[in-house]
Amino acid sequence: MRIHIEGTNAEIAYTLSKIRTILPVGRISPITPIRRRPHTWRVSVDTAPQRAECRWAR
Repeated sequence: MRIHIEGTNAEIAYTLSKIRTILPVGRISPITPIRRRPHTWRVSVDTAPQRAECRWAR
């Protein structure tokens, strides 16, 4: 599942910490600025389908 997050640096850090407690995170895209909104960033997070013994369930 891919989750898109937009916000300030603090909002993104807080949201990622909450997502990591619930879902296993596989990859986080580079943080990119949004041109039309100052101090706002966009990031995408890929999560695994289910939690298992290893990092990714196959």
